[in-house]
Amino acid sequence: MPSGAFVVHWDDFQGLLVKKRYPDSLRLNEKSLNLIYYEHQQGGEIGLRNLKVDTLNLASFTHKNYPGWIVCFVLGEGEDYKVNEKLLSGMGRFIVELINVEPDLVDIQEILDDEIILAELEEEQKLATIFITPSAAILLEKMQQEGVEKAAKLSMWLKNQTQTEGLDIREVAAPLLESGVLKVERIGKTTEAVFLVKDVFFYRSPPVEAIKYSLQTMPPIAEEYIEYVTNFFSPPPPNKGYNPTIPDDDPNSPLVEDREKTSALLANSFHYQILNVLRARPMTVAEIADVTNLPNELVQKVLWSLESNKVTVSLKGTEHWALATNPTLESFMPEYVLPIISRKVQQKEITAETATRYLEILIQNWGEKK
Repeated sequence: MPSGAFVVHWDDFQGLLVKKRYPDSLRLNEKSLNLIYYEHQQGGEIGLRNLKVDTLNLASFTHKNYPGWIVCFVLGEGEDYKVNEKLLSGMGRFIVELINVEPDLVDIQEILDDEIILAELEEEQKLATIFITPSAAILLEKMQQEGVEKAAKLSMWLKNQTQTEGLDIREVAAPLLESGVLKVERIGKTTEAVFLVKDVFFYRSPPVEAIKYSLQTMPPIAEEYIEYVTNFFSPPPPNKGYNPTIPDDDPNSPLVEDREKTSALLANSFHYQILNVLRARPMTVAEIADVTNLPNELVQKVLWSLESNKVTVSLKGTEHWALATNPTLESFMPEYVLPIISRKVQQKEITAETATRYLEILIQNWGEKK
């Protein structure tokens, strides 16, 4: 286990800065800092790696969302970082995320002593990243129409849609590929094909589990809680309740805008942690902080942010917070594309080999697991 840690940040004006360190006696010279930064720039890896700097044996962590930030854990001489790779990566993620949100709340000693980690993105969060990347959402809509398409043709279409010549389709498709929505494969010697493996549906659902819990164990707050949720989903006339099943192709639709805003909350690790624990039952700030290992001050700020987006509600006369609406992202098999694939084969837009491979991919992902 690490005996200490420090956080380095590259500033365009001041160069490398040590933003946090533990213990306070830990000393680092400019030469060592430059070597750490240089090694990461040369290697280009994201995540955890091992560095030997002067007398220090370091496990250093970088995060793709926060370029220029490096978290370094001080290990014992000869200690293999791979033994605790998952724990070190989790603590690294926690530190770099928190220092970019609330730097004053980063307590390196507490994080090391309590082994506080931030897990990798859940599948639901990966799906959410699709809708906070406008080009990725456009690409998903196109693939819902095509099912399978040649990568080169898709790239040209996307450039025309966005009017961006230097657009890298792999970069745009990254959220779709990482979440398993799309798959890219080479068919034959020359054709690279893009397949739609999953489709995604976003909606706000009533917080059923939390309501059940409040009815069974918290009757004093249940009535107000149920009334709030009911008013959101079916307010009295002449207003219209929330109904995500109403078809709407308008990109300026309130539901589309709501999907983008709420997906951003799901994709945020701290927001997601708090939202996720509230799915089970209403809690106080202290209870949420205890379950998530997040500082009370951060929990309170996140709850206010979620409340402004009608995801949480503060129940009057109590210290409890509850899930007002449950943002949900579900993936499903895109069966509707099968007639499209049949037509494409008949019209020789794709080969039988490509269609067969598509069916194999769908079976691998959605077939019954033996």
